[in-house]
Amino acid sequence: MRSQTPERPAINATTPAAARVAGSREQRAWSQAQNFEQVFLNTMFSQMFTGIGTESPLGGKQSEAWRGMLVDEYAKSVTGQGGVGLASHVYRELIGAQEAAPRRLPARN
Repeated sequence: MRSQTPERPAINATTPAAARVAGSREQRAWSQAQNFEQVFLNTMFSQMFTGIGTESPLGGKQSEAWRGMLVDEYAKSVTGQGGVGLASHVYRELIGAQEAAPRRLPARN
C-alpha cells in the first residue's frame, strides 16, 4: 500500500514562519496543505504515466508493479522541495476558515 502522506512536514523556503513552530495549529494546517498537494501531484503524475507504452524503459508488465511507488516518490520529492505552489494556497484557505469559524466556548457549570 502506498503512503500518500509525508513522514513529517517539509521545512523549506516556502514554509510560512508560523508553521515552523512544532505542534501549532499553523504547523498542522501546513502539514495538511502539503498532504493535499502531494496527493494532487500523485494523481497528476499517475495520469502522465498512463500514456507510457510497453516499448519505453518504464513500460511493460515488469515495471507496472513499481510504477505506483515511483510516482509516489516523485510526488513526495516535489512536495518536499517546495511543490508547485498549491500547498501555500490551501494553507491560507485553511487558516482563513479557522479564523472565520465561530469559537466555541466551554459550557459553564
